[in-house]
Amino acid sequence: MSEPYVAAKETSILGESPIWSVAEQAMYWVDIRNPMIYRLDPATGARKNWRVQTEIGSIGFAGDGRLIAGTRMGFAYISLEDGAYEDLADPEGDGRMNAVRLNDGKVDRQGRFWCGGMEDPGFGEVASLYRFDPDHSVHKMEGPVCIANAICWSPDDSVMYFADSLKRAVWAYDFDAAAGTIENRRVFVEFADDDGVPDGATVDSDGFVWIAHMRAGKVSRHDPTGKVEREIAFPAALTTCPAFGGPDMSTLYVTTASNRYEAADFEREPDAGSLFAVDTDVTGIPEPVFGA
Repeated sequence: MSEPYVAAKETSILGESPIWSVAEQAMYWVDIRNPMIYRLDPATGARKNWRVQTEIGSIGFAGDGRLIAGTRMGFAYISLEDGAYEDLADPEGDGRMNAVRLNDGKVDRQGRFWCGGMEDPGFGEVASLYRFDPDHSVHKMEGPVCIANAICWSPDDSVMYFADSLKRAVWAYDFDAAAGTIENRRVFVEFADDDGVPDGATVDSDGFVWIAHMRAGKVSRHDPTGKVEREIAFPAALTTCPAFGGPDMSTLYVTTASNRYEAADFEREPDAGSLFAVDTDVTGIPEPVFGA
């Protein structure tokens, strides 16, 4: 396994939601605070970006040259041709004035987009986890929560993982893939005070869960019982979300943030806010497509 390296130099305020396109052999990710979608072709170094009209917490592939997104204003399609924003549903109900914005989200293997929220500004326990179906219906699945994160599924679709970052816990649920329901919540991993807080997560093809430690500058890999198998340190304290990509899906990409950083912080962490990568000895699972 290699040491982490900078895959794309950025000073994202809050980099998040990396997803790998197998068809394009490209990585997409967002900056929530400076609302932007980024695209990197690692083979050529080619870059592209799209400005978004409101804070964008997470993205997934939606086919027809679009992304599905969770934003301050609710669920939306974003065109990769011209960046056009198409409102789909606003579960919080106040559009640009929503006190709760959508945060972490992922498409499940049945083509539904799961996305949870957070109070912003604030840290109140007032947000929810939603399931957004291809027919554009919205279903509240969990809550109230403070900061929704770490959404991912076991390779066999029997378990769903989800975290409330401020509770310092990642939970596991029994997942009914056909019905799109979750039950039997139990603690999968608890974070110690010096471990940061759980942020984004992904699952590899062996069923191990990779979790970003926000404020601790690392990503940990856990076996299906929750036991730590390894930890990878990054030269940026605000590690936010891991995702696998590359030609054989063995490169772990990790987004980072520079939220509230000042000059002294960048002297200590000159690559804070960049997209990092590390070559591993395991493989990830391709991202599903919304509605497919």
